[in-house]
Amino acid sequence: MTLQPRPVTPGDADEVAALMARIAADHPTGFELAASEVIELLGDYPGVVFEGGWDGDELVAYTTILPRVSSEGIHPFLFFGDVDPARLGRGFGTLMLGRAVAAARDVHRREAPRERVRFATRALEGRDDQADLLRAHGFVLDRHNFLMFSALEALPVPVLPADLTLSTFDPADSEELRAAHNRAFADNPDYSDIDEVNWSAFMVTGSHARHDLSFVLRDPAHDKAVAAYVFTHQYAVAPSGQQGREAYVAYVGALPEYRGRGLATNLLAHTLHACKAAGFDTSSLDVDTANPTGALGIYERAGYAVSYRQDNYTLVE
Repeated sequence: MTLQPRPVTPGDADEVAALMARIAADHPTGFELAASEVIELLGDYPGVVFEGGWDGDELVAYTTILPRVSSEGIHPFLFFGDVDPARLGRGFGTLMLGRAVAAARDVHRREAPRERVRFATRALEGRDDQADLLRAHGFVLDRHNFLMFSALEALPVPVLPADLTLSTFDPADSEELRAAHNRAFADNPDYSDIDEVNWSAFMVTGSHARHDLSFVLRDPAHDKAVAAYVFTHQYAVAPSGQQGREAYVAYVGALPEYRGRGLATNLLAHTLHACKAAGFDTSSLDVDTANPTGALGIYERAGYAVSYRQDNYTLVE
């Protein structure tokens, strides 16, 4: 039977969640959503393009395109997608990825035609079929990301500096924290600023946001400037694939003028102790192995170990 692609609607959320669960049972993806999170993604993130592919009455493939804000003359897009493991080898991935690239090009032509465009996605390490599919569409291997996991055991003892104050994430400070985050990550490879609308959906109003377990260090001597932060989320499906309650560390950052003091290391340790005290069983996070701030070492010192690797592929036009 011929695959029938069409846009995903909120009414398809249960099918999408079930498909993602079947895929995750075969291999990790880093993008597994519950039905409620599918609905949230469709409603709260402007410009998202979410398409499904139906084989008869069964959803067997999907692609998701997340546009990002242009930066330094580049209009970036982030792609997610996969195919039901029982339907591999039928050309469904080729069809869906081709449609996703074409749809992103259409968005780019409408919104930023004078800029170059960059499409980015990932393939699981060792999955030659995924890598071959991406290369066939012009994507080239760029960098690598690790999904790191902690059982929240033998956590390091945090030592927070006496000259800085500690607080939790306050939605009233959202714009200040967004600006601080964009500045802290500005030197990361291919980073593009998070705009106000997407930041609000991801960090403020999202059902996954755990403001009570997200911490900020401020400098009273410099008008309470943000020095470092750790932002925690809780997803319906644990990103690591483990059972129990999992605290996902979405962002860890230290502002450039405060680096070299161990702030990120100690604030992360404080956060993990707080998560454990709140009843969480595990924690996970995703790290770019090319991160220039030594993030990998920070996470290893906090007790995280690599669970799996994903390879980043990009297409720039």
